[in-house]
Amino acid sequence: MRRCVTTKGTAGITTCFVNLGNDHPSIIEAIIKGKRERPNRWPRMITCPSKITAISMADEYARVTGQPQAVIVHVDVGTQALGQGIHNACVGRVPIFIFSGLCPSTESGELPGSRTEYAHWLQEPHDQKAIVRQYCRYVGEFRTGRNVKQTVSRALQFANTAPKGPVYIAATREVLAEELQPYYLQQDQWEPVGPSALPSDAVYQVASELVRAEQPLIITGYSGRDWRNPEALVALAECVPGIRVHDTGGSDMCFPMSHIASEGFRLANQKCSTEADVILVLDCDVPWIPVLNSPPSDVTKIYHIDSDPLNQQIPVSFFPAHRRWKADSFTAVIHSTTLADISSQVRLGDGDFLNVHNIGHLLKNYLTDSTFAIEAVTSAQTLSDQLQCSRPGWINCGGTGIGWSNGAALGVRMGHTELAQRGGHSPRLVCQVVGDGSFMCAAPSTALWVASKYKIPILTVVLSNGGWKAPCDSARIVYPNGLNASATDEEANTSLRPTPNYAALAEAAAGSEVGWNNGSSDKDQTQGWMQGLRVKTVAELKEALQRANTRVAVEGRGMLIEAFM
Repeated sequence: MRRCVTTKGTAGITTCFVNLGNDHPSIIEAIIKGKRERPNRWPRMITCPSKITAISMADEYARVTGQPQAVIVHVDVGTQALGQGIHNACVGRVPIFIFSGLCPSTESGELPGSRTEYAHWLQEPHDQKAIVRQYCRYVGEFRTGRNVKQTVSRALQFANTAPKGPVYIAATREVLAEELQPYYLQQDQWEPVGPSALPSDAVYQVASELVRAEQPLIITGYSGRDWRNPEALVALAECVPGIRVHDTGGSDMCFPMSHIASEGFRLANQKCSTEADVILVLDCDVPWIPVLNSPPSDVTKIYHIDSDPLNQQIPVSFFPAHRRWKADSFTAVIHSTTLADISSQVRLGDGDFLNVHNIGHLLKNYLTDSTFAIEAVTSAQTLSDQLQCSRPGWINCGGTGIGWSNGAALGVRMGHTELAQRGGHSPRLVCQVVGDGSFMCAAPSTALWVASKYKIPILTVVLSNGGWKAPCDSARIVYPNGLNASATDEEANTSLRPTPNYAALAEAAAGSEVGWNNGSSDKDQTQGWMQGLRVKTVAELKEALQRANTRVAVEGRGMLIEAFM
């Protein structure tokens, strides 16, 4: 098993997020041996009690660093517990190497690693790999220890080849326990497939059509994943008269919000697609919603460039295009509507109560040089309008599995720390902005505990509106005159009231003395690693953000702000 972990390290994986079980005796031995014998060249091991925390941390660590990271879980139950995280990595095109043990294949001591525990007869489904197969770019198994390195390297080739995504390898205890002679691979012979370029005739056709168009439009969704792309798209926009850029994904910052070409970030429901005569679709899964805003088929020329232009992971996807190319994109997206409309929504009097508009505005102005991990669901579009990101610094899941940001924000911080160690730029602060419903969905106490244990300082801002708003919005769209129009959150079963005290939860999960020193002052509580605050007004949030700039960015300690809306 040591060869497996060693191969991960030589292939670029620097961290393994682990949740170990009875299928991992050989892995535990390998981890201990590696830490003792080569501590400076051994992947970092992060213990994660929750699998969704593990895969979410690996997800964002990989996205920030550009290098795949590893997750280790146990047998079928651990694989199932990856839950929505495997969906997020798949849809978000994130390279993650996932390893899981299988139940031993022998039961009477025939081989080292044979069954020794009651659970070994209960954790063997007919096809464990099928649990995640449809979400992975590659699924495999170690059937002998003699080609472990080759299997890991091949899996990582798939993970790192566009469209990138998770891969999954499994093995029985007997295979993991095999004794082997050391052997080596030339890792430079196991590189992923490189990016492909547009053919010359396609470059000419797309460029000439855009220049000749009266109302040219670029629609994109995730091209900002490559941090070089925003600048390239600005250069293109300034060469094409009257061009507009529309972001339908919002999962990465791709274009300066202040640019005149911006059409903002909307989830494929912007009117601009009905007005354009030439549309270039770049790295985009859902450019428009056919029943709402399809381009006029008789007058609009549509071109599609993507690493996966046929959307092979999406069974129903019939968006038309006159020509498609599988190629690497050099363009990006933006996130806002007109600045005048955005500014008119902000109320900044000290006594004004908080809403998404003034929260976003204050985050932008108080948390300069920050990266935002956003999981605000119904508030995400408004936050994008107010944050007005003009450089890489906005990240959201790209998928739809809620609870992602609890672990993902930690992965972002870890990734930026590693980039800084390599001499790259690291933001002063990583800020998780999450709705209360999403925050509750994925073991928030686990993520807070991991942050405290491994000293991963982030600022978490919980948008506390006391319920899930997305289901109610869906009901209003389908039944605009239905009973839901006058129903309370309690009637619709979307209420989260009474609201938990998330500020106290943060301090408790991080191991503070909350509840023991009841006579201590608030000032005493600020000395712990984690501090939680609850705010309702603009003045209170201003003060909290000023404190966060010192506590998180300078002192390297955690903080959670619960913002009531």
